[in-house]
Amino acid sequence: MKLIIVLVATFIGSLSTVSGQQQINQECFTRPNNKDPKECCKLPDVKAPHEKFASCMQKFPKPSGPPPSSGSPPQGPPPGFNCMAQCILEQEGVMTNGVISKDAATSVWVALVGSSPDWQTAAKSAIDTCYQQIASLGTQKDSSGCSVAAGVFKECLPTTMFSNCPASSWTASAECDQLKAHLAKGCPLMTLFKGPPPQ
Repeated sequence: MKLIIVLVATFIGSLSTVSGQQQINQECFTRPNNKDPKECCKLPDVKAPHEKFASCMQKFPKPSGPPPSSGSPPQGPPPGFNCMAQCILEQEGVMTNGVISKDAATSVWVALVGSSPDWQTAAKSAIDTCYQQIASLGTQKDSSGCSVAAGVFKECLPTTMFSNCPASSWTASAECDQLKAHLAKGCPLMTLFKGPPPQ
């Protein structure tokens, strides 16, 4: 599950407007509180094979410096998010020729979460939910020529996993419940991580 956080953290400091797809409601960027999501849901302690994705990190590095200010809150994932997501999915063997394999994705995610039956169930459910979410996108590409479905899929997975965090891994509190309610409005998990405040 650290792979999820790596992908989110790679871009959270550079959220900005993207053209066309994946528009995020501006209200999503107003966090309900400053609670760290990782303190609410205890994710499995899985070490992602960083070296496997080193080429993706080099090809699509995190933008340096502050994001350009347009005078309005960001509206979607940052530039390069779809490309990075596609690269990682291809490296994982989950995406081939622009198409995401549900079976391959399930296999990868179940392996990542380990032997916990609760997390295996959550992983399978997340794959089902996110695969349905990308069904209508097909091989649609963004302005950089990268798969929109890849970005949506990689954004959906951590959000869904957090939203369906097993009771055995969930820390019940008013603040944590507020974070889950925030996601229930259609906001992605990345909007709950601390980053530059909206302009």
